[in-house]
Amino acid sequence: MGKRKLPTNQVLLDFSLQQDRTLLHLGQAVAQREGERLFETLRNGEWLLEPAGEWADVSSAQDIVRQLGRRLPYPEQIKVAQLHNTQPGFVGFSALFQQKGWVFVNANADPYERCYYTALLTASLGLSAAYPQPQLLAQRAEKLVFEVFLPQQEVETFFHKGITKFQPSQALDIADFFRVPFGLVLKRALQLEIITDAQYRSFTTVKPERPEKLRPLFVSKSGELEGDFWDNQF
Repeated sequence: MGKRKLPTNQVLLDFSLQQDRTLLHLGQAVAQREGERLFETLRNGEWLLEPAGEWADVSSAQDIVRQLGRRLPYPEQIKVAQLHNTQPGFVGFSALFQQKGWVFVNANADPYERCYYTALLTASLGLSAAYPQPQLLAQRAEKLVFEVFLPQQEVETFFHKGITKFQPSQALDIADFFRVPFGLVLKRALQLEIITDAQYRSFTTVKPERPEKLRPLFVSKSGELEGDFWDNQF
């Protein structure tokens, strides 16, 4: 059987001699310790990734590699494991395990957070050889993901320095458009100097929410309109 063709932006390196280890942990110290604990139990054979079972949903990361679109030295095989049995606060981490690249994320996280973290950790697998220091690796991976998923031209369509406030429904529309948390779009807009520090601090207080559905109007026995329209007049 012929060797599987790699994406054009994936540089093949020999990871066969690489020891099993974590590369990048996300979250605060508690989340990082939980990630190390999970990886250690995996290495000790206390649970299995393949075949996938109740511990995780496993899928390929090749579509994400293609989306990232940079020619980087990724492991030949990259898998994403959405973990179910995790402690509260766990975010995710990337690792080399059994000659494959792995991305571990919290299956119970917000879908947009999970989408962003999956892309970030996938990027870290291709950048780890050039950026062995975790802090620099995280910064470079974030920069790559921001460039791909939050391009400047598109972010500029939602923000400018004259904006003074956002409605929760508008914040949700922006998160839906980019499929990442609203706070990360704000961070990108600040980095690009599309918004000011003051705007950033103000907008981060906005919680994205869907507008409540209007209740139907009806006429009461007295002949008065009742419902949202009436309630909102006073």
